[in-house]
Parts: sequence; C-alpha cells; structure tokens
Amino acid sequence: MSLKVRIALIVVVMAVVIGVSYWYMQVTTGKQEQVVEKKWRLRDNLMGVSFCDDDNGWAVGQYGTILHTTDRGKAWEYQKSGTNINLVGVFAVNPETAWAVGYAGTAVHTSDGGKTWNAVKTWTKYLYNGVHFVSPEEGWIVGEFEVILHTLDGGKTWKKAHGGEPEPIDFDALAKGEIVDADYGMEEEVYTLNSVYFLNKDLGWAAGEYGTIIHTSDGGATWEKQKPGTDHSLMDIEFVTPEFGLAVGLDSTILKTKDGGTTWMKEKPTVKTHYYGVTFRRYGPDVVRHDAFAVGQGVIAYYSYLKKEYLQNWMPAAEMKYDITYNWMYDVAFNARTGEEGIAVGEHGIVLRTPSGGHEWVLIDYPEKSLDYVMNP
Repeated sequence: MSLKVRIALIVVVMAVVIGVSYWYMQVTTGKQEQVVEKKWRLRDNLMGVSFCDDDNGWAVGQYGTILHTTDRGKAWEYQKSGTNINLVGVFAVNPETAWAVGYAGTAVHTSDGGKTWNAVKTWTKYLYNGVHFVSPEEGWIVGEFEVILHTLDGGKTWKKAHGGEPEPIDFDALAKGEIVDADYGMEEEVYTLNSVYFLNKDLGWAAGEYGTIIHTSDGGATWEKQKPGTDHSLMDIEFVTPEFGLAVGLDSTILKTKDGGTTWMKEKPTVKTHYYGVTFRRYGPDVVRHDAFAVGQGVIAYYSYLKKEYLQNWMPAAEMKYDITYNWMYDVAFNARTGEEGIAVGEHGIVLRTPSGGHEWVLIDYPEKSLDYVMNP
C-alpha cells in the first residue's frame, strides 16, 4: 500500500472518529440539558396547605404567594393575594371560601374561589401563624403573645379570646419607700402560638413555643394550659377524636395523647429532625382512623396505628420520587375521602403529591410565578 493511500486512510479514520465524537457529545450534552431543564427551580417557600374537599385546595407561602388547585392537587395556578407579606397559615372552608394569615397581622380572605383576595382588618399587627374555621361563620386565628382571635360573622369582625401582649409594669403605682419582691410586676410568660385546631365548635387546642399547649372545651370562652412534658417548640397540632391527638415540633418532638391532652406521651420517630406539620389520614367524616403523617426537615414520616403500641412507629415514606433530604417540608394535608391522596409542601415551592396513601410521593410541577405576579401580588 502506497504512502499516499495510507495517509488518505488515516485522514478518513480521523474524520470518522471526530464526527462520531462530535455526535456523541451533542447527544449527551443535549440529554444533560434536558435533565437540567427538568430539575426543580427555586420558588418561594410554601408554608401551609389546606383542602376543603377531594378536589379544591390552597397553598400559601412567602411574599404573599397563593396557589390554588381544583383537580386534587395535580395542577396548581397562582392567585393574586394583594400582599407581598409572608403568608404562613391557610384554611379552605369550601370551594369558594378560604382564609390565609401571616406576618404583621396580615389576614386575607376570598369568597369567590380565589378570583379576588381581600385584606381583613384585625385589631393587632402581631405575627399570625394559624387559622381554623369550624363553619363558614366561626373561625380562629393564633399567633404572637399567645393571642387567639375569634370571629362569629365570617371574619367581618375579630375579637381577642385569649392572650395578647402583657401590660407594661406600672412602677408609679408603688408607694414611696414600699419594699416589694424581686419578681414584682412579672407577668406569666406568654409565647407564640403556631397552630390551632378545633374538632368541633366546643373542643379546640392551640400549640406553640416552649411546649405550649392550651385547650378549650367551651368554644373558646376559657382556655387552660396542658402539660405536654417538653419545652421544645411545637409547630402543629391536630386531633382525630376528642381523646386522640398529635403534636409535632422541633428537635424530633412528636407527642401523642389518648385522653384529650390531660397526659401527653413522647413518640420516637425513626428520623431525628425538626417536624413542622402533622395530619391524620382522613377517610371521610364517617370513618375514623388514627393513621397520620408528619413532615419536617428532609422527611415525610408515616404513623401506622396498631393495637400493640410497641409496633407503632414513625417511618419514612417508602418511595420518594424526589429526594427531599436537604429540603424543609412545612405542611401536609390529605384531601380524598378514600384516604389515598394527599399533598405536602415546603422549601423552594416544593409540592409533593401522594396517590397511594402516603407510601409513594411524586413531585408536582407548576408554572413559575410571572413578573406580573411578582410586581403586582
């Protein structure tokens, strides 16, 4: 074979190698770009979620973010809240009516399915963390200084039912030369309430900082403190019967009561982390089950209620289609009467949905917030 032929063959082989390499790089790079495009993009943190029936629900979060779904949480769309203040708690009363609360005494309300949200005046600028309605007319808001607000007219007016910032000490009331104890004028410490839950119009509980749990059995006329046996801050509380309830909080705190809160027992979750939300796996109004879910830093934990207490535990969900190891999950709610469908929300706008009773969770994508929603919330 002549030298010219050899050189020609070498050139051809090199051209083929370069061509194949270029093609491979294009294909693999394209695939990589597709993967990046499908990755979850940063969005505003979602702090609360609530459903009023199988189909209709709302989620709320930072900078006045409100998301709405009408198809069981499969698709979500933004609604204009009218505020850029962080929203922390939400409660869906019915498909037309919902409430959201947040920082600086913010409370917003819709009566047309979220087409319009209107700010509602309350008597304070405290931080509000939780809202709960027992009927379209009667509801509760909780927040700083153990404040509990109550409405009986659908939120047109709100009155303080409990708590509030302590009055300043009046040292002028002392007589000249009067000797007093070292703790003169000290009020009982009041802490921020993070969650409120009413099982019916009479029975309600609220939970908050430093292990605070307060309870009413007369529709909020009076409130008494319960003794949960912890000073860790509690972030959420919920009951499924007048006797059986759960509370979750920081530093791996999960509490259980079987006597309406007279006594609380500490649970031992498999994953040691901060917990922010808890809910029972609802099966409709006529079926009572004690199964529950708690969400926290990097975990969705399932509680299966078994007759043998030593078999009961808080286990991580079996199948996570999206890795939340380094994400904070803030709230969870079950919507379907079958007890099979639920939604969990959290950091960076994450929305996870379960179609299988909480054993499998998949990431739900939704449109990014447009510039119009950012500039005109």
